[in-house]
Amino acid sequence: MKIHLLKIALATAASVIGLVAGADVAAQTETLKIGVVSALTGPGSEWGLAQDGGIKIAAAEANAKGGLKVGGKTYKIEVVSYDDQYKAALALTGATRLIEQDKVRFVVGPMGSASALAIKPLFEQNKVVAIIGAFSEKALDANTRYSFRGFPTQTEFAGPIVGWLKKNKPELKTVAQLEPNDETGWFSQKLLKGIYEGEGFKMVSAELFERSLKDFQPVMTRVLATRPDIIELGTTPPGTAGLMMRQARELGFKGQFVKIGGPGVPQIVAAAGKEFAEGLICYAAADVTTPNYKELQAKYEKVLKPPMNEITVYFYDASRMLLDAMQKAGTVEDTDKIRDALAKAEPYAGIQGNIRWGGQKQYGVNQQILTPTFIGLVKNGEQVIVGRMD
Repeated sequence: MKIHLLKIALATAASVIGLVAGADVAAQTETLKIGVVSALTGPGSEWGLAQDGGIKIAAAEANAKGGLKVGGKTYKIEVVSYDDQYKAALALTGATRLIEQDKVRFVVGPMGSASALAIKPLFEQNKVVAIIGAFSEKALDANTRYSFRGFPTQTEFAGPIVGWLKKNKPELKTVAQLEPNDETGWFSQKLLKGIYEGEGFKMVSAELFERSLKDFQPVMTRVLATRPDIIELGTTPPGTAGLMMRQARELGFKGQFVKIGGPGVPQIVAAAGKEFAEGLICYAAADVTTPNYKELQAKYEKVLKPPMNEITVYFYDASRMLLDAMQKAGTVEDTDKIRDALAKAEPYAGIQGNIRWGGQKQYGVNQQILTPTFIGLVKNGEQVIVGRMD
């Protein structure tokens, strides 16, 4: 009887000790929320999901190591994502909810320029450190403190690509542009027009379209009437770009398609078909044949449904830079210290090469990521890298 009672007492004591130890571990691990507000559905969602995937992969890696260790504490990272559908009003709603309800101090997104301009004041007023997308030059300026652009824009890569076209395709002389009818498209149309004309090309047409449009025959009929050698698709979402290419070819266009904007060759080929996508020259965010890229793809499939868009590489690297900045600052509370640590996090070893911050000359602030980018050519339904820009 005494032995039985002793066993019960020992078991009870062990249980109590286990509960206390478990409670102690739980008490030591806190939750760190990081927000995402981006286009997670609809046209452009390929790029919005790249932002969402980038931070989710970085968070999963940190959590798998037991959590993010900052200032003597350990944090489990929780990613809270809201869909803005590439619309400024929804971005404002999502960002407000992240800041006021979810109490986040760090946000990845948005992707669209209109969305970024709408919620930038919220980030500045609330000292929220953000890794944004947005092609518009207005997204960064001399008064920007807390927003860092996590991918290169046309300002950084369009010139070299048009220069490559001039050198390698001297027979091409005239260009027609097609862009979305929003802040992103307006900026791209103006910028690309200046770059093409600066290289001696003649702009013969400039069209804007609504992102929800599916039937491009009326637009393409007007475009083809100007007899362009090149149809430049700029910031058109990949799936939409594929539809445009298919419909233009069906109407008889025999010229060159170029896309100096957001990447997404798999989606373009799926929408256009291999035959109609053949020969497309485009901006490429990554060399998809490298082991590092394939490893990132495998990680993406564990957090989001594939396929992974190339620009995930940028937001994965930028997210890692943000998490490292928290560790160097020794805090997840003081966003001024974290902002300063992030600004100094260069050169940083990204998965495609060294990353640094620039942009002082173009935007008035060194918060534009500078990282290797590529020139792609679609051949037999696949993207082949024909040039690299460091």
